[in-house]
Amino acid sequence: MVARIAVFAGASFVAASVLGPQAAHAAATLPKITHIALTWTIDGTYSATITGTNFGVAPGDVPCTSCTPAELRVVDINSQPTQQMVNVTSWTDTSITVTEAPLAYGDAVRVEIYNSALNANAAIGGRVGKLAGTAKISRISTSGTGQNLVVTINGSGFGPAPSAVGTVGDSPYLLLTDFNVQAPYADGYTWNAGFCGANDCDGVYLNYASWSDTQIVINGFGGEYGYPNQVNRSDSLCIAVWPSTSTSDGTTGGTTKCTRAH
Repeated sequence: MVARIAVFAGASFVAASVLGPQAAHAAATLPKITHIALTWTIDGTYSATITGTNFGVAPGDVPCTSCTPAELRVVDINSQPTQQMVNVTSWTDTSITVTEAPLAYGDAVRVEIYNSALNANAAIGGRVGKLAGTAKISRISTSGTGQNLVVTINGSGFGPAPSAVGTVGDSPYLLLTDFNVQAPYADGYTWNAGFCGANDCDGVYLNYASWSDTQIVINGFGGEYGYPNQVNRSDSLCIAVWPSTSTSDGTTGGTTKCTRAH
């Protein structure tokens, strides 16, 4: 028995489609995720049909069972940021189907697809259904480059400024993930900064310039920031935020959204 839930679509699930001025990746050839349809099954897992463009040909290890292929990542940010083990049953240039994804209603999730022929990726972030009383990201914008990159996160429900604001370090309320298309098989294939819970981040610290209930500004990086753990133009950049009032240690109440670095 299955029950279909209309989630991961519309304004609540936005693809990483904002492009910077990088000639190497024309908009027409970049992979893009446009929609994800989930089906809940009686065993408590989800099947997902991911649609879009320029996913590329099926990788050599697909289809697969209980796998974590390098070209597809399904991440429940409550696990911070462990890749979920799924079955990949089909893959075409415009559609991918996975089954038995261990997600839960209300969880914030991101999906990443890598096209090795284009050396480019797509990412999308959203929530499995609606969950009241959580943070919400409405927009992510970036400016500058390298060490001086500024990331501005607008939304609601972020809570008052935590103690990390005004310092370079980690916060238990924010996770930044970069899918680094410039070094897809180096250490920078996907790197994480901020709060990763029980999982390892990549030694990158965030410089928290300001934090209010509706806006967070990161105006630089510290620690191990630099090649390959660096933001390049057109990288898919995903942000997860938990309310600063949360006492769940990042296990519930988070939200995630993705964009492309300019």
